Amino acid sequence: MKYDLIIIGGGPGGYTAAFSAAAAKLKVCVIEERELGGTCLNRGCIPTKTLVHTADLYREMCNPELTAVKAESLHADIALLNAKKERIVSQLRSGIEKAMKSGKIDVIYGHGRIEDANHVTVNDEVHEADHIIVATGSVPFRLPVEGADLEGVITSDDILKDIPQFENLVIIGGGVIGCEIAGIYEALGTKVTILEALDYLVANLDSECGRSLAMVMKKRGTEVHCKATVKKIEKAENGLSVFFEEKGELKQVNAEAVLLAAGRKAVTDVFACEPPETNRGRFVINENCQTSIANIYAIGDAAYGYPQLAHTAMAMGENAVAAILNEKPKKNMSCIVSGVYTSPEIGAAGITEKEAAEKGIDAVSGKANTLSNARSLIASDERGFIKITAEKGSGKILGAVFMCERATDLVQEAANAIALGQTVNELLSVIHGHPTFSEGFVSALEAVSRKI
Repeated sequence: MKYDLIIIGGGPGGYTAAFSAAAAKLKVCVIEERELGGTCLNRGCIPTKTLVHTADLYREMCNPELTAVKAESLHADIALLNAKKERIVSQLRSGIEKAMKSGKIDVIYGHGRIEDANHVTVNDEVHEADHIIVATGSVPFRLPVEGADLEGVITSDDILKDIPQFENLVIIGGGVIGCEIAGIYEALGTKVTILEALDYLVANLDSECGRSLAMVMKKRGTEVHCKATVKKIEKAENGLSVFFEEKGELKQVNAEAVLLAAGRKAVTDVFACEPPETNRGRFVINENCQTSIANIYAIGDAAYGYPQLAHTAMAMGENAVAAILNEKPKKNMSCIVSGVYTSPEIGAAGITEKEAAEKGIDAVSGKANTLSNARSLIASDERGFIKITAEKGSGKILGAVFMCERATDLVQEAANAIALGQTVNELLSVIHGHPTFSEGFVSALEAVSRKI
């Protein structure tokens, strides 16, 4: 079969690219090895956030002094929670499948192999295309440590499949995945221990976020060990033992299961021919998402230089199709928001004051404590802040970090300002409603305006 475009991978990047191309009247084929929706929908973002929502609600309901609601015989029903997760995933996946049909997009299930710049083999059939987009995503990284292959050592794929229950759980990795799953299980009553090799949790964000998050987690009963190097995992009488080094001392923690949450590895094994250039296991691309092989593009987790996030892949999918159509990019890639769905949530956009200094930019920061925000108090927000970084003199917004209720939504206001080059004073001229969570953003803007 001859196509204008073949896309390998039906996740957020792949299906977004497919819809954009079909809207432009291109003949499109999507090759997917598993289910449409990819990791995000089936084994990542959507299942996790479903569990986070229930876990946060359950945590609040178990604290009547915060909610002013008392309930007897309250318990989390894991079977119902799993059914809810499956229902949501199925509904969204069905929506993608219907959109593929209505867009007259061919979907072939199987492992695609790129033979050359214009040919792809799947299920022993060769298909031709003018252009190919690689949207193969990523898989959980298997930590190269002794015992990582033992029974009971699991990944996020295993956790999100049927929500196993544990009395205690060790999580290796204090990044986004590790912290989100830690929060879910802590709320449901599991004793959780996090082992993070770097100096603080969610180390890719402002250090204050990681340190504050650790304090909140510890207060709720989660053990957090940063600067902890895992040495080995062994079988124990009632599960597994994890040996790790912390401050020069060898320590041990036991648990029923060990979750490996030390990052994700790009899927790149789709080339029967010589593959494009890579960097750190991901395909090198130009500003149009084009690889070193003509007519072949890479987007999402498989592409080097961009954060491994679903919305990044979706934006890259649109831009790759725009390049194929010889059009200007549809999406501005200069500011990509990050979200961590812990409790409290964390949202970040742009750069920090430290990063600005490293770039030679004279910048200042201002911060507001969300405990002075009425809506945050009403929502029983325990600990949080909003920090804005701006260029000194001009007041141009450079970055923002939110650690508070609704942070993953609020951060978008800052991202818009950064992408559009707006200033602190321009944002302060806009009236924000009262009482709202967004007033915390205004307070942070006022704090940084005094330093400009």
